[in-house]
Amino acid sequence: MPMQHSLKGDTLADVVERVLDKGLVINADIVISLCKTELLSIKLRAALASFETAAKWGLAFPSDMRIAAPVSAMAPVAAKK
Repeated sequence: MPMQHSLKGDTLADVVERVLDKGLVINADIVISLCKTELLSIKLRAALASFETAAKWGLAFPSDMRIAAPVSAMAPVAAKK
């Protein structure tokens, strides 16, 4: 599905929904040096997405998290007689 861009302003809720649906990755390396001597080095790796989007892209979750499968992925449960 091609991305559609609108010229009207999006609300904050629209932006948050889009970020959680598509995902956002931040990858930054910051180095502070003085006279060719590294004083500070910061490596930032962050991902922001919904649990469903993160699972779709294969991001790992801590082992103690209990994440239920999406409703669409769950098989219907037959009633016992």
